[in-house]
Amino acid sequence: MKFSEMVAHFAEALPGTESFKLAKNDCEAIIRDEPSQAAAAFLIAGFCRTYVLLYEDQALSMEFAQRNKEQLLYYMRYLDHALGINDPVVAYQAINEVVQQYVASDRIF
Repeated sequence: MKFSEMVAHFAEALPGTESFKLAKNDCEAIIRDEPSQAAAAFLIAGFCRTYVLLYEDQALSMEFAQRNKEQLLYYMRYLDHALGINDPVVAYQAINEVVQQYVASDRIF
């Protein structure tokens, strides 16, 4: 599994905790199989894990679920673009930027 494949799977999935669970599983495969993408996958897996822990047993509105999916998908695409450049410095900077954006956000997950 490559990061780009995980992003595509998540983009096609319906909003909700199930898509976050699947993305987390994909991230674990990336961490295992693609060492150069492991840090980005670890970050996304953490977001997914938190989302599932917070919201799995709650009834969520479609709007809330869609907004959360779009936020995570934004982070995923940002990281995927950086990983596609194939420069560890660019990847590190993108991971750092996503963390900074997350800290400044509502921290939904």
